[in-house]
Amino acid sequence: MELAIIILYLAAIFGVGIYCNKFNNSLDDYLLAGRRLGLGLATGTLVATYFGGGYVIGVGGEAYNNGMSAYWSPVAGAVGILAVCLILKKMEGMKVYTVTEIMENRYHSPLLRLLTTILSLMALIGILAGQVTSAGSILTSLGIGNLTVASIIVAAFFIGFTAFGGLWAVTVTDFIQIIVAAVGIIAATVFVVVKGGGWDTIAAQIETTGVPDNYFNLLEGTEPSYVLWLILPMFIYTLIGQDVYQRLFAAKDTKTAFRSAILSCIILLVICFFPVILGMAGRGLFPGLETESLVVPTVIRAMLPPVFSGFTLAAIIAAVVSTADSILTAATSHVVNDLYVRYICKEDTTDPSVQKRLLCLSKIMTLVVGIVSVVIALAIPSVLSVLNYSYTLFTAGVFAPVVAGLLWKKATKIGAFAGLFSGLIFVALGWSGFSFFGIPSDIASSLLSVVVLIVVSLITYRPEAEAGQS
Repeated sequence: MELAIIILYLAAIFGVGIYCNKFNNSLDDYLLAGRRLGLGLATGTLVATYFGGGYVIGVGGEAYNNGMSAYWSPVAGAVGILAVCLILKKMEGMKVYTVTEIMENRYHSPLLRLLTTILSLMALIGILAGQVTSAGSILTSLGIGNLTVASIIVAAFFIGFTAFGGLWAVTVTDFIQIIVAAVGIIAATVFVVVKGGGWDTIAAQIETTGVPDNYFNLLEGTEPSYVLWLILPMFIYTLIGQDVYQRLFAAKDTKTAFRSAILSCIILLVICFFPVILGMAGRGLFPGLETESLVVPTVIRAMLPPVFSGFTLAAIIAAVVSTADSILTAATSHVVNDLYVRYICKEDTTDPSVQKRLLCLSKIMTLVVGIVSVVIALAIPSVLSVLNYSYTLFTAGVFAPVVAGLLWKKATKIGAFAGLFSGLIFVALGWSGFSFFGIPSDIASSLLSVVVLIVVSLITYRPEAEAGQS
């Protein structure tokens, strides 16, 4: 029953993706949904980008081990989206596809754009590969073959419908999937707590497993520095992530993008609380799980009636898929816009015939990027570990040039390069064992690179030169 419901749900979503292909007539349509998203669709796709495998499966597993402190991770993403609102005003009127394209516009440097594109693309492929294995592990828990088979099934689904429908398909299905995912997770949490005898009973069972003293507290007994280190990595990524900006670029105007960011922050703060509760409940109801990362689907399958659990598991897979397709379209935009259009294509991209070829290329590149992520996730796990490191390299190198460039008019091209390369150097030092006053290297490198950018920019800033470039 559970499997049948999941298959029917995925087939329905795939059908929507194929239908949305009819709306794709240009590169704008495919990569940015024609820049016509209203508040509802813009908010839905932005929330769905975050409420995926990390915020359902990952946060649930973290809550199983460490309790309420797991909630800080989604708080970081939600607050990060809110902080992006400050940057949106600086981008008003920019008709760009990617956040790295802004680098060339701001600093007049094609090389800086190329370097940041490569770093972003590597990070996105690494995240996408992680989503493939996350979705596959859920199907494996239902008895569908091994991890390889299950991962290929889910990957074929989201790669196929994304390649067919582009961001239009992703946006429409995201809107559906975030409703299904949110309702499913909230309803499942309430049902599990009630069936488990109420929260007091479950909490008493949790305490018998020897949890830390601050397991049930978000703030009390938790070191402020620990909270800061939990929040900052996701917060920093949100301010520069292509998957976030692509959704905002797709809004019909800046006001809509601004409002969707605020609304997304509120929605994420609410719905992400429930995977935390499910993970903690799993600690009391199923202590000693061998695979703690799958505590949420384990609790759902064990505690809910088959039909209800089928819909809820479909909701979880929907959440994973909604993040995967968001990452996939973001990576495609880099390949097509930042690499092919910028450095290879010599034709007039406004010509209708050229637009058709670019549209075809975008679909092919979506398939290629998706297949590469599957191969890396399943056949070359050592490469996946390298790509996970690239996520840190991306935030360390790109954070300072992007944020400073948009918020500070005195940031210079030399300062941007100094910030980028110093960030990479600081990360390398951290990996080699160098300590930055006990601050994790991924956070320290991003913050220190900002300091370097500011110092170098103040030294190299020439008002007359900057005026001549603008």
